[in-house]
Parts: sequence; C-alpha cells; structure tokens
Amino acid sequence: MAKKVVSVYGDISIKSPFNSDQLIIEISNYHIACMVKLSIKGELSAVEVYTFNSYEEEWYDIFQDIRTKSKILNRGFIDTRVYFNLPETVLIPDNLFKESTATEYLQLIHGDIINQVVKTEAVDVNPGITVATKVKRGLIDAVNSNLMMITMHNSHRAFIENLMNPKRTYNHSLLKAQLYNDEILIGLVYNSQLLIVQLYEQHTPEDILYHLLNVLHQYSLKPEETTLELSGDIELKTPLYENLRKVFPRITFDNPSEELMKLHDFTKYPKHYLTPILNLS
Repeated sequence: MAKKVVSVYGDISIKSPFNSDQLIIEISNYHIACMVKLSIKGELSAVEVYTFNSYEEEWYDIFQDIRTKSKILNRGFIDTRVYFNLPETVLIPDNLFKESTATEYLQLIHGDIINQVVKTEAVDVNPGITVATKVKRGLIDAVNSNLMMITMHNSHRAFIENLMNPKRTYNHSLLKAQLYNDEILIGLVYNSQLLIVQLYEQHTPEDILYHLLNVLHQYSLKPEETTLELSGDIELKTPLYENLRKVFPRITFDNPSEELMKLHDFTKYPKHYLTPILNLS
C-alpha cells in the first residue's frame, strides 16, 4: 500500500478538472512523486510523494491506491511528463549509440528484456550521451491507463545535466547523491569528466556510506579530496549525516532556486529535501 509522505499544496482547488498546467511525475521502484507547475506563471502549485514497494505489489494496484489519496491525480492534465528513475539504466556515448545497441547494452549489463520496453533519451551535454533504460511493460501499461497526454523521460538525464552544468567548477572530484526512499542515485565527476551515474538500493545508513565509498574506490579517489553534494531524504542532526561528516570533510547541499520555493508549505521541509523532484521542472 502506498504511503503519502509529502503533501504541499497551493490553491489547486479552483482548477478545472482538465487544465493546461503541467504535471510532472517521477516513478521509481519505491516511490512516485507528483508535481504541478502552473502554465501561466511557471510556479509550482502542488507536490505529492508516495512510497511503496513495487516488488511486492502490481503497478496497476499501486496507481489505483495513489489515485484514491491524491489531490493531484483526481484531475486531468494535457501536458504530463513522466520521468522513470530505474536502476536498469545505461549511458551510451553518442558515437556508439543506435537503438539496437541500446537494447544490446541493456541486455548485457542488466539481463533479459522480456516483457520490458526500452526507452532512450539524449542528454544535453558535451560530448553527447544517450540514456537508455528498460521499463516493465506492466508499468508502461499502468502509466498509459492512468494518465493522459504523456511524454516519457528519464530522471538520469536531468540528473546528469545538473551534474555537468557548465556553471559548475571542478577543482577536484564531485560526488553527487540524491537520496530517496530505499534508493540513492549517485553521480561522480572528476576533472570535468563524468565517470558514473547509477541508482542503488539502500535500506540502512550503512548501505548509503558503502555505496558512496565504493564508487570512489572504483576510480581510486579519496573521500577527503572529494566534495559530496547531497539532496533528498536526508536531515541534519542524524546519525547518517554525522557519519558522512566524519568521512567527507567537504559536504554541500543542492538547494533549489528561490523561484521554485514560493509555496509557503515548503518551509515544512529542509530546502534540499525536494530538490530531486524540483530539478525535473
């Protein structure tokens, strides 16, 4: 059963059942986040986040459960953008990319694609990269049954574009981590080169520290020479954060822009808490 863990609302009660505002949805194996962006002002109007375990429930049942609890999904949108945030994802340099090679790479790294749909999306970085992911057909069917006017995207694409933003300066290694319910998305840049982006499962603070250190170990990089940038489901004054501080002397938080923080209800959460979903807008 899905649990609502975030509920932030502007004045969406006056919206008609079908409206021109933009609906952004992120879907992972353990959460669905919904965000409404006003078409006229470009401001956020509402955010909801639900947690669940898709390995124990069918996607159709998950969507039906969320629809009964949501103030967002009880209305229609003519611009719905669905972002898949799934571990079965590979990055392919543009000079090696073809639709057929995307399928081959996914099969080689993540196994069979029976009853899966391969989705690809170009990343706006230089040199060019294409993100390829495999999505369970049951999830695709649930999305198409419950939403309308859909375009499908990849959360890793937005993550990489943020990580490789030309405005960033890289004097050393940067380890970017977005924490979710039972998952962590990690990206590593060294000398302006993207080395890895991967979504991992995590169920304890020890899992999080292990994944961060293991990524650095793969490339013989040291935590004391690395900036760790955090966002998502992590709070200060917790054992997890205190342990991270002991290992990483340089920690920053990815906070959203002030323009995206205009809803007064955002003050209920740390600024960085909703950055992963806000960055999709």
